[in-house]
Amino acid sequence: MMTSGTQTAPAKPPGQNARTTPVRTGRAKRRGRGSDTRLAYVFLAPLLAIFAGFYLWPALATFLSSFFTWGMLNPWRADQPDTWVPAGLDNYTTTLTSADFWNAALNSAVWLIVFPFLVVAISLALSLLIWEAKKGSGFFRSAIILPMTISLAAVGVIWGFIYNPDPNKGLLNAGLRLIGVGNADLKLGPLELHLGRWLSDPGVLHLGGLDIRLTNIMIIIPAVWAFVGFGVITFTAGLTSVPAELLEASKVDGASRWQTIRHVTLPSLRPSVIVVAVISIIFALRTFDIVFVTTGGGPAQDTEVLGLLLWQQAFQFLDSPKAGQAAAIAIIMSFVLIAAAMPFLRKNGNPS
Repeated sequence: MMTSGTQTAPAKPPGQNARTTPVRTGRAKRRGRGSDTRLAYVFLAPLLAIFAGFYLWPALATFLSSFFTWGMLNPWRADQPDTWVPAGLDNYTTTLTSADFWNAALNSAVWLIVFPFLVVAISLALSLLIWEAKKGSGFFRSAIILPMTISLAAVGVIWGFIYNPDPNKGLLNAGLRLIGVGNADLKLGPLELHLGRWLSDPGVLHLGGLDIRLTNIMIIIPAVWAFVGFGVITFTAGLTSVPAELLEASKVDGASRWQTIRHVTLPSLRPSVIVVAVISIIFALRTFDIVFVTTGGGPAQDTEVLGLLLWQQAFQFLDSPKAGQAAAIAIIMSFVLIAAAMPFLRKNGNPS
């Protein structure tokens, strides 16, 4: 029974008096994301301008100049069309039909195969050995990384003294003379070795109708010596990220040290192997300085690589109108680098 003049107000649901937070609509969310994107571009604009000015435009200018005939004393300029001497595709056809180009390409192919393989294999082995060492790991790691502080031109000079054919001056020949080997000639199946003539005629590898001079190998060795520190740094960083629980589980299961390395450590180092391999491939294709210092492309163009051929056409004779062909070589090398790095970029660009 209700009392007259009074009325009971309906009960409010719990939390009705609490302050509610307004819900953003889809349009507001898109507006917020748009403002964040614009702000990000504002901060990136200076870097993008530097990137465009110092990378994109030089790359585009190199590509455009490869379709014209010009030299270093009379360079191609995008803002002076009245001075252009069109060559069409002649620079590319001349380059791709040149025996010098394919000789340099073959020498660069030796670098592309041997150099990354040696860098990955040696640096991985050294990293594992130093990681397993109980004492002196810091000293050995520093000693291996130290050659990275030397320029490759200086490395070429140092190893030039080591390879000196004079047994009284060359360290390597002096060591061979001490053990009674001297300048011996050895034949091991398809492999011919001429000890003592390290930068002139160290030997030949006969592969059917293809003879590969080993002079390139003698230059690759000091390059590996200087570059292996990069691999050691990369693999050491990868070793620190190996899950400790996997290592403990392998010990509990009774796995030997080699089994642990093979089935746990090496699979975990796969990203580091890819990084070292790709960087080594890029380095191998654009090699120039150490070849220029040690042999200058000789003897008889046995060590002339694409980077050295490019320099010869563009800079060796400044009055030569072959700078357009040098630009064509640079474009071809760039496409090769992109093709070599594309599997790595595609795999790491796909989050799945």
